[in-house]
Amino acid sequence: MHNYTMTGFLLDLLANEAYVSGEDLATKMGMTRSAVWKQVKGLRKLGYKIEAHPSKGYLLVEKPDRIYPWEVMGKLETEFIGRKMEYYDELPSTNQRAKELILTSPPEGTLILAEKQTSGKGRLGRAWFSPAGIGLCFSLILKPQLPPNELPKLTLVAAVALSKAIYQEAHRRPLVKWPNDLYLEGRKVSGILTELSGEMGRLEYLILGVGININQESVDFPEEIREKAGSLRSILGQKKPFSRLDLLGKYLKQLEEEYTNAIRSGFERTLTYCRRHSATLGNRVEVTDGRRVYQGKAIRIEDHGGLVVEDEEGKQAQVISGDVNLIDFPPPEH
Repeated sequence: MHNYTMTGFLLDLLANEAYVSGEDLATKMGMTRSAVWKQVKGLRKLGYKIEAHPSKGYLLVEKPDRIYPWEVMGKLETEFIGRKMEYYDELPSTNQRAKELILTSPPEGTLILAEKQTSGKGRLGRAWFSPAGIGLCFSLILKPQLPPNELPKLTLVAAVALSKAIYQEAHRRPLVKWPNDLYLEGRKVSGILTELSGEMGRLEYLILGVGININQESVDFPEEIREKAGSLRSILGQKKPFSRLDLLGKYLKQLEEEYTNAIRSGFERTLTYCRRHSATLGNRVEVTDGRRVYQGKAIRIEDHGGLVVEDEEGKQAQVISGDVNLIDFPPPEH
């Protein structure tokens, strides 16, 4: 197991853009100079560019664009979300790994990060495209103390938190497509998948899987989704890549705030945001809830989190959870 704390400590000591002597590093880290050299070689293998000078010591020249745990820790402003984490270069699915972890009784807020997923899934078992190094894919393990009928609204909580975090980072606000996607300029930039785990009618864990398209170019997407999907960078036309670490840090902080508020005070704030910044309301939609298909105009989100769809004859139907296709794409929101 990698010593995340020691690695982070060494990088902190090297972070002031000046040479640091091997002797100083050895003293502060409580190890020999040869052990420091071994740590430096380990960092170089992970993609860090570190110069070594016989008389000056070590200089950190460049960091790799990776979401290593010690880098994430440096961005964390949370009390419990992300405080325990696992990191992988590649996983079939972070949600699947979260299900395995549940057997070990992990603390609430445990974070599973992967640079790349090979079998990531969205709603209804659809594949989620997540190549290495240009987006984010991760799962969180939560233990919400809520009655079962309230749990579907936690997907909206996660979506609202991400919309706010992206607004902070990119200064453009994605719209929430009920119940689990974010759209920017009419293109999907994020999908959220929640899965429940429990026995005998008692919820033990909620797994929150999140995928975010951040720095992909349009050619990076499979041809079949290229017209519908987009990334923050491609949609906003930004030349410089967005910092995945900065966005992840902002999201985890925002999610903890929104989640804690919902548990303590209810979902009014979440629902107000979803109604105000909606990719769904006012548009024609097709909704599938597993039993039947509803077509019509999405007219409101109820206090219980369900969507109300009105057909051409004025007949209304409530959908508690389902898959939504937008027949009319929403206009851009600035």
